[in-house]
Amino acid sequence: MSLSALNSPPLVATMGAGAMLSLPFLERFVESGAFSFTAIRGINLISYVLNTYAVSVPGRIDGQAQSSESGNVKDTSSSPGGYASSNKEIRDLAPDTGKTLVAPSGWAFSIWGPIFFGEFVFVVSQFFVDEAAPVAAVIKKASIPFSMAQVFQTLWCAAFRPKYKGNLMYISTSLLAAVAFSMSKAHAAFTVSPLARLSYSNLQYMLYFLPMSLHFGWTTAASLVNLNGAVAKKESTSSKVTAFVGHLSVVAATAAGVFVSLNRSAPVFGAVISWALFAVADGMKTRLESSAKKTDDNDEARPGLYGAYVQKYLSTVGAWTSAAVSAFSAYSLFFSSAGSTGYDVTP
Repeated sequence: MSLSALNSPPLVATMGAGAMLSLPFLERFVESGAFSFTAIRGINLISYVLNTYAVSVPGRIDGQAQSSESGNVKDTSSSPGGYASSNKEIRDLAPDTGKTLVAPSGWAFSIWGPIFFGEFVFVVSQFFVDEAAPVAAVIKKASIPFSMAQVFQTLWCAAFRPKYKGNLMYISTSLLAAVAFSMSKAHAAFTVSPLARLSYSNLQYMLYFLPMSLHFGWTTAASLVNLNGAVAKKESTSSKVTAFVGHLSVVAATAAGVFVSLNRSAPVFGAVISWALFAVADGMKTRLESSAKKTDDNDEARPGLYGAYVQKYLSTVGAWTSAAVSAFSAYSLFFSSAGSTGYDVTP
């Protein structure tokens, strides 16, 4: 039996729900000491390898991207979230031709490169951490949410495929939101507690936790991209509903960027949200320019064009707002930690 035959929407949805229900129990097992540090590190590595394999399997909606400049089709399976314009199924999600108003330009998805590479560095370098080092406790706390995020993303790779039509597309939306939720818990492990922040050096943050911050920020934004795609692709969805959901999503992303950046002193999260919103604004710019060049595609009431001007404005304002708050958070964090001591500087 092939893997595609096993890819059943009810099965994938059930596995996702089961994984979500198991998350708090697994966290408690780690807190109780039921898992050794070696086992925890092994789980991190295995889950990362599983997700990396799942991402490499072709056939997802975002698996084929057509270059508008050259007209050549290329595979972007290793970069989740890319676009294609080779058929209607995928054109509906593209920045230039799509119906959704949350359609980031393709360059935004290059962030997956640093995420995957950074998390590869993490799952390898964690094996060189002494269990007695202060940072080990932080890694332990972040590990189960990190590993579960890899599992949810593996399931998302199964669900973000053409066979998941109509309401079934909300399965992939839910799974991507689950990735963001899990990464939020991992992110909280090294940002919320002042004691946790004193447990690692700047170098250790770069090795272990920066990739998680990027992953958390990007999947938060990507969840909204997936949601808007699911809404826009339904034939029964009106232009006004598509625009409303798109505008609300940009406001929500901006609010999340501001809140998390300030509440957790997390400038990286805000910067990633800013990156995503600038990409959405650029996508709307591309769509409007493309429409202006086509005499048969200037109906501003059609899905994808209705609300595009407002979306471009909201996204630009949101991007600059999140960027400003991110810069303020970084400034405050730098000066608040400038005189701090007590870092463990052993990688």
